[in-house]
Amino acid sequence: GYGLGVHAPGRISADEPYIAGHNLMRAHAKAVQIYRDTYQSQQQGQIALSNNCDWREPLSEHPADKEATQRSLEFFMGWFADPVYFGDYPDVLREMLGDRLPYFTSEEQAQLKGTADFFGLNHYTTMLAADAGAAPVEINVRGNGGMAEDQAVLLSEDPGWKQTSMGWNVVPWGFRKLLNWIDQRYGSPNIYVMENGCAYDHQPQDSEVNDAERVAFLQSYLNAASEAISDNVNLKGYFLWSFMDNFEWAEGYAKQFGIHYVDFKTGQRIPKASARWYADFIRQSRAGE
Repeated sequence: GYGLGVHAPGRISADEPYIAGHNLMRAHAKAVQIYRDTYQSQQQGQIALSNNCDWREPLSEHPADKEATQRSLEFFMGWFADPVYFGDYPDVLREMLGDRLPYFTSEEQAQLKGTADFFGLNHYTTMLAADAGAAPVEINVRGNGGMAEDQAVLLSEDPGWKQTSMGWNVVPWGFRKLLNWIDQRYGSPNIYVMENGCAYDHQPQDSEVNDAERVAFLQSYLNAASEAISDNVNLKGYFLWSFMDNFEWAEGYAKQFGIHYVDFKTGQRIPKASARWYADFIRQSRAGE
């Protein structure tokens, strides 16, 4: 929104993303303080923020590619999660950005640290990461977290990976690896997946929507979540994106993430095959089957 101009407010700048992100974190800290001081004891609610992050897998075993992978994750996730858990940005951001990255005062650092009662995560895809060296970095709107040109990371994908209609790679094992990375970096917090899902263009046929690809996606990603729990990750909740097809940022109504099809001309909703599968999955899980 402030760097590439794809989303609102549609600005293109090298510096504004870091200013906007900085003020976002300061506002988060103040909001959490107000909630905790004024409402939490009475409401017994929990408060945190959700971070969107893809997984990054090293393109090769070369140390430079492994370092690039870690750097990419810190630009993507650490930019917003590190201040909440450690009180400041990752060192690599400061090293690569210098004074372009604003500074927190000592008071703001103290106010920020610990401002999450749980770890909220939005996750959709995985990409391969390699060190760019002196090579120019291609900005990839669908793949880069943070500002691509500041990371010195080249992103690619395995040609064998399936993709959604967003062009996002379906890599469930990347979901498991990201959950473990969060667990290890941030001290085993309780994690709630606030968004996970996929966009596929399935149209009604005889009042039925057979989105078998989405069913397969959900099966594989929920299996990966279960595997992460077996790894002793404190994954406490999972929210599917989304209940129905809706307005998707700059994509408008063109991309369908819902388990219910929506005819946007009439407002009619049709449960997809994935809706029935998901309902059965929940019933069976509740019954302990």
